[in-house]
Amino acid sequence: MSWLLDTDVICQPIKNHGNPAVIEWLEQEQTDCFTSTVVIAQIAFWIRTKEGLQRERLRQWLADSVEALEGRILSFNTATAHVWAEQKHLLEKAGKPMPVEDSYLAATARRHNLTIVTGNDGDFRRPGLKVFNPFKELTGT
Repeated sequence: MSWLLDTDVICQPIKNHGNPAVIEWLEQEQTDCFTSTVVIAQIAFWIRTKEGLQRERLRQWLADSVEALEGRILSFNTATAHVWAEQKHLLEKAGKPMPVEDSYLAATARRHNLTIVTGNDGDFRRPGLKVFNPFKELTGT
């Protein structure tokens, strides 16, 4: 199985109190993990809210992470845009719209047949999406 990492999961190793079970899972599954340019943008924004040494440490971590994920950072391209448009149409018609950033991630997962790995599983539990919440499913909480 291949995974699409959401921001809250990919950031666990850099957090002061990152979830050990999630970090171990990331290490075990790293070759099957992908992320999105949308997630990279969210992290880059988050880093800009920090200052000093913390900001520099986070910048270096992001640079290292991008390098480690080379070839596995998926863009929101034309093909994904068409998946997103169809998804948005169907979800709105069903009365189950998604926040725009989440919907971009969901369309990327659909386009590439990936399981979304997120702690915000409620935001992604929609028909046609595969979701894995490691915070709940690995730790039983």
